[in-house]
This record gives sequence, C-alpha cells and structure tokens, in this order.
Amino acid sequence: MYELFLTAPVAEDDFGAACAVLSGLCNMPPWETIHRVLYFQGPSRPVGLSVHSSIDKRLANTLQLWRELHQNFARQSFVLQARYEVFKDRDMGPTAAPMDLDALPGILKWTDFPDPPRGQPLLTQRKKVEIWDQRKLPSVLRDNQNQFKTETIEEIYHFFRDDVEFTLTKQYFVQPIEEYIPFDKRQQLGQPRDILPAWDSLTPVDLQNRWIFQVKAHVLQDNQPEEIRKVQEQLLAIRTELEGLFDFRPIDRKVHDTRVAQRPQGVQALPQRVTIDK
Repeated sequence: MYELFLTAPVAEDDFGAACAVLSGLCNMPPWETIHRVLYFQGPSRPVGLSVHSSIDKRLANTLQLWRELHQNFARQSFVLQARYEVFKDRDMGPTAAPMDLDALPGILKWTDFPDPPRGQPLLTQRKKVEIWDQRKLPSVLRDNQNQFKTETIEEIYHFFRDDVEFTLTKQYFVQPIEEYIPFDKRQQLGQPRDILPAWDSLTPVDLQNRWIFQVKAHVLQDNQPEEIRKVQEQLLAIRTELEGLFDFRPIDRKVHDTRVAQRPQGVQALPQRVTIDK
C-alpha cells in the first residue's frame, strides 16, 4: 500500500474550530480513538521476519502482508509499531487491570522512508503495511530480534470524506519525561508498562501542545504511477479548498525515517557509553 498525506500544525486553542470545519466538510461528527503505541527496533543487521512460530496463522488473508514485510526487512531493519486501542476509563489509571499484550489483538504498522518530494514539497508519500487483529505481536517481534524501545499514547480525531481521511493527532508520553532516552543511547532493554497511568497525568510530546493535522489517501499498489498521480492531484485540490484555514507545510522526510542504521559485517559494535577517568 502507498500512503500520501498533507501535514499542518494546529494550536490547542484552535482545536475546536478545526473540528467544526472538518465536521462540516465531511458531514460527520469527529470519531475519537486512543491508541497505545509500542515501538520496536530491528537488529543492526537485517534478518527479515523468518520466525513464524508466534504468528496467528488462522488469519490466512494476512500471510501475504507478512511475506511483504519479510522481504522489506531482509534488506533493511526498521522501527515498527505495535498499536492497541485503549479506553481512558477502562485501561488507564490505578484501577485498570494489567494488559496482557500478547493476548490482545493489535495492529502491526510499518512505514518506509518517504520518497523524495519531486516537485511536490507539501506531499509526503511512502509505502505502508498494516496487519490488523494480530495477537502475540510482542512475541512475534522478539522472536525476530526486534527490541522494545519505548511507548506513547496517541489521541486521534478522525473524519472521512469518500476515500480521504482527515485526522487530528496528539501524542503523549507514557513514562515520566526523564525516562525517555534516545534509542541509540539505551543500554538496557525496557519493558512495556503493566498498567497505563491515568489520562489526566499524561504529558504531551509536543512542547507547544499542538495537534498534527493530516489529510491522507492511499493507493493499494505502489507500482501504479497513474493512480498515485491522481491521488496527488486530489490532495492538492483539498489543500486549495482548505487554504486560509490550515497552514500546510513541507515536512523534511527525515522526520519520518524509520530505518535502523546498519553495521557492516566484521565490524564490532562500539560501546554506547564510554567513561573517562578524570
């Protein structure tokens, strides 16, 4: 699948007005979802996803997607997402029950490094694979040498018009802010929290507490340039339709880079931290 989207920041004070505009545009109220997002990092030398013992093989319609992921991961390691829908009252806070993530159905999400802009700086386009209703995702990823790194909460308001999706998204830290360490500086493997903190205690990832507005559309096959061109034109027409209401901006594609740096064969990994005696 190929994903194309426009991006604009929305200030917290403008959130209500943005929802009102999108509700009128799409003729629907906002649909709110909250997701727990776990990030797993692949090994420095790509090995694919060849260990299948934990994959739920009853869902035969997903096997082709697993094969597609394996082909991509055999050439390059990436950071993956395991996503679980959660509810504020049921799944968060001190009274919530511990979450057995292997027992819960989740979404495995992979996105490739976006294509160069090629004259369309406002558009981001990239390959994407989502495998829905998958149990044992943490086990599948661990079996294939993908390490858990961190997790966030995403609050998303969805709107739909025909085959175009409009989303307002805000990310929140799950752990205390001082526990968030860059991937390349982590020395010990962490674990997902057993119980999520209360909703009101979460800290927004964005220091300005902004929402990210995206206008998204998809092409099922990434080898269909004519279909991709049509979607590009469709999104740019929507951008014109919303001109003056949202500040769509070019996004450096490195912001969406999910690739893991590869270590050449025969080269040992350097220690992540060196202590020098004073």
